[in-house]
This record gives sequence, structure tokens and C-alpha cells, in this order.
Amino acid sequence: MTVDLLLAYGDDGFGLARAIVEFGERIGAVERDEILPERTPDEAAIDAARVAASSVGMFGPHLAVLRQPLRAAGRSTAVTDRLLALVRELPDGAALALVEERPSRDAVRATAVLTRLGEAVRARGGTVAEHNAPRRNELTGWIRRRAEQIGVEIEPPAAALLAERIGGAVWESDIERGEQTRLADSELRKLATYAGERPVSVVDVEQLTPDTRPASVFAITNALDRREPATAARALERALDEGQPVLRIMASLQGRVADLLVARDLIERRAPSSELTKRIGRGNARSAERLAEAARRYTTAELEDMLNGLFEADVAIKSNAMEPQPAISAWLGEFVLGTARR
Repeated sequence: MTVDLLLAYGDDGFGLARAIVEFGERIGAVERDEILPERTPDEAAIDAARVAASSVGMFGPHLAVLRQPLRAAGRSTAVTDRLLALVRELPDGAALALVEERPSRDAVRATAVLTRLGEAVRARGGTVAEHNAPRRNELTGWIRRRAEQIGVEIEPPAAALLAERIGGAVWESDIERGEQTRLADSELRKLATYAGERPVSVVDVEQLTPDTRPASVFAITNALDRREPATAARALERALDEGQPVLRIMASLQGRVADLLVARDLIERRAPSSELTKRIGRGNARSAERLAEAARRYTTAELEDMLNGLFEADVAIKSNAMEPQPAISAWLGEFVLGTARR
């Protein structure tokens, strides 16, 4: 006999859910136990997974699903060894799925524990599968493939618009993409029901699919770099609607404006590119070049006014003189939307 083992990881929540279902179907599991760590580290969760995976179902394999195994291991060397031993010492006939759903910002970064866990799973003849959500401009292709899988006809422009409304064209790295494919699948099925026998059209998407593009703090600072006030306003509105903390947004803006001020000073002093790289690029020449280009779109006085305005808004919020949202909106109106080029 052998063990049935799966390690599935990534930021695509829908893909991970499908991987568990398909794994269960492949091994013929008729029962499933879900184990989720309550703390970190959590030895009890690992022990519960061991017991559940080793159980024999009355009518077929009994599948144990240990979610967030890295949380269960935590930073404890002893508990990490216990997690690895769970895989290495599973008895014949056991069935175990390890599912690590990661934030989008960390999805492409391998960790030492995840690497070791994958090696242990492969050594037992198990499967290791990465499920990451589509990145910028990849969601349209995913939608078209998914439509074909579930028998939905959708016109190419409609697939592109659906991807755009879900957030497929957003390129900033600070957004969470984990639910985009689940949302796309749900919208596809809804649109297909509405369209009936005909292909889903652009008009269908416009009428039925709301704009749910995720908010990005980077989108605000990037619009500031490009001196695009309207774009910055829309990005700020989306971030506020999504509940992004105002003080976090302001901290990002303060950091960016301060960098632009330093860049402007270095440019005016004709500082060498090596100093730009060191002072504002943090060692990255490309980043320094981009910030220098952005700084040239503003005068020193404009940037000083913007930074002082952010300081005043911060004081107003922390002294309860103003609520956070009106304070940052007022700053945007006065120093970004309302400032003409000098």
C-alpha cells in the first residue's frame, strides 16, 4: 500500500479549493476532515491531522486536510520537525492534503519550511502543486479557458471587460488577487444564465458585472509620480471604499513625497546618478531613475507644500480635529487636484 499526499500552495483560493476536491475524487475519498490551526505554532493541529489522515473510512479513504501548515509550524524548529515527521511517517493507506494559502504579496517567495515540506511530500510519492492567481493581463486568458471548461460561450471583448472589472489589469503589487478567479467563475455562470443560448456579450458584462477592481495604495503614489490628479483621486476613493487605513495611506504618501523632495534637491545640485541610486533608489538604479523622472514634474515648493499638508492632516487626525477620511480628501483636493503647474 501507499500514502495519498498533496501539498497545494499559492494565493489562488479558488484554485486551491478545486485542487482539494479533485484530489479527493482521484483517491476516492468519501469523508473529509478539515483541520485549521488556532494559534502559531499549533502542535495539536498537526497531531489532529495525523490521527485524521490515518483513520480508515467505512466506505473508502478518509481524507485529512491540514490548512495553513506553515502557521501550524510557526517559527518553532521542534514543531517544524513535527510537521515534517507527519509527512515522513504517515502509515500506508493514509490520505493527507496540506493546503497553504498565501497572501498575494508573498505568493512567489519560497520559504525554507515550504521547500522542505515539498521535498518530504515528493519523497513519499505525493504531489506538490502551486496555484497562483493570474497576474496583470493574465486574467482574460484564464476567463476564456474557464468558460470553455464549463461550457460557456463568451465573446473575446466581453472576456476582456470582465477581467478588467474584476481587477485583471491592475498591476500594482500590493493588491490581493486570491479571490479574483472565484469571482470570475461566479460571474461567468451568472452571465451564462442571463445570456441563455447566445454568447455572453460586452453589453451583458456592462449590465450585470459591477466594477470590483481591488484598491491599491501603490496606485495612489504611482499616480502622484505621473502627476495624474484624477487618477490619484479615483485610486484614493477606491482605497477608502475598500476600508484601507487612512494613516497607512498617508504614511505611504509622506514617504513618497519625501523621496521626491530629496530627488528634486539632488537633481538641482546635479548630483551624479550613483548618489541618486544610493539616496533615493536604496541601491536600485532603475527605481532611482523613475523617482527622479517623477520629481521633475514638480517644483520644490509644490513638494514642500504637499509634505507640510500631509503633516498638518496627520496632526488634525491624531488630535481629533478632523476625521481621517475628510482630512486626506481635503489634502488631495488642496495640494493635488487644486494645484496648477508652476
